[in-house]
Amino acid sequence: MAVARNDPCPCGSGKKCKKFHGAGSIQHEHADPASRRASTLKTVDRELGDQLLRFARTRFGRDWFLDVSDLYTGIEDGQVMEIEMQIAIPWMLHFAPHDPGGISVSAHWLRERGSRVTEDQNLVLNAYANAWVSIWEVQEVRRGTGTRLRDILTNEERLVYDVSSAETLRRFDSVLAIVLDRGNVSFFGGVHGSPLPPNEASNVLSQAKRWCRVRTRPVAKHRLRDPGLQLDLIAMWNDAVDVMRSRPVPTLTNTDGDPFALTTDCYELLAHEDEAARRIERLNGVTASEADGEDLVFTATKPDNAMHRSWDNTIIGTLRLSAHELRVETNSIRRADSLRHRLEAELAGMIRFRMRSEANTETMIREASQRTSRREPRATEAMPAEMVEAVRSFREQHMRAWLDDSIPALGDLTPREASRTAKGRRALETLLKEFQQTEDAHPADERIDLGFVRDELGLRRL
Repeated sequence: MAVARNDPCPCGSGKKCKKFHGAGSIQHEHADPASRRASTLKTVDRELGDQLLRFARTRFGRDWFLDVSDLYTGIEDGQVMEIEMQIAIPWMLHFAPHDPGGISVSAHWLRERGSRVTEDQNLVLNAYANAWVSIWEVQEVRRGTGTRLRDILTNEERLVYDVSSAETLRRFDSVLAIVLDRGNVSFFGGVHGSPLPPNEASNVLSQAKRWCRVRTRPVAKHRLRDPGLQLDLIAMWNDAVDVMRSRPVPTLTNTDGDPFALTTDCYELLAHEDEAARRIERLNGVTASEADGEDLVFTATKPDNAMHRSWDNTIIGTLRLSAHELRVETNSIRRADSLRHRLEAELAGMIRFRMRSEANTETMIREASQRTSRREPRATEAMPAEMVEAVRSFREQHMRAWLDDSIPALGDLTPREASRTAKGRRALETLLKEFQQTEDAHPADERIDLGFVRDELGLRRL
């Protein structure tokens, strides 16, 4: 399939091929006939949307958009947020009732166009007529193709061909969307601009099921085609997005419960490096030095761990000694002050305190969140294979201990205790999906298989 670099990309992203895919990738990514067909229909859908907007202004008056915006938002002179435009406009054109008969803009247009409607336009309009607004959870991301989704209200599943969403969505994210079907081809007719992670989506799901008066059985699709219920779903989704975005930056703590603060204390070395090293090694809990280039590195520990009962000790700081300087790195002010007191007592006359620096943890969290949303890889150096295995083993041991820890999100029950009730299993499913998202963010060789956790709790592997 030959596509020029300056042509619109057939994936449906709306961008030029050279900007979205770069050279040499187009033929491979769009060799699948279903993907090409979805791209063609999505192009028809976009062009049809432009025609319907022009038709609505002519047919219903210049104030049509203001009137339908009031209906959509539920308030006079309501403003539609940019983040929801991709679902609001399709809803206004294909679902919003006009005139006493409750006919949509697209139905009016179809009646007036008659035989001038093309075959593909008919296909798209029929797809909207049979579609619904719902919450779709990402089951699988296929880069360069799309996403496999499950409607968590109706239990329907679809492979949605959409390259751009596959670049931003993560497994177990949920989207509020209109999915259009034509034969074996599915694509987005409309989608809210903000996906929700598992916990937030679970809250919306619970409320939606209450409104639909179901508990365990699937919601009937005809219920989700009701324009009033669709607006309720969109309003719930907007509320969840607002709450998520207004949530304050979390206060991070270390395992002692101290506020997390990456702290570095710098000391000028007044004695010979070897003598300072001998004094440091005399400190209780400090390991023998290891060479790192021209520096000597020590690790300061204390017995046991306040948070993890299975840990034999807790690392409280790292000391880096060079010929002229001692640098002490900790993750809290209290640990930094404690180490400073001990060092100045043990190395009296051998070191002189110069300065303390602290990293801005709020900025670090915000930057990490932005990297995650842009799917940027972590900037880390490759670790030796034995270190990778040690890290994986440590994290797996942590998850095994987690099974018997009291968890606030589970009402202070342990995961094993929570798994004995339906309510507890639902809460565990949400937690484990969030854990899986975190796991998927690690490099492939550092990930652990969380299937054993599900096996221990009697939950189905995903």
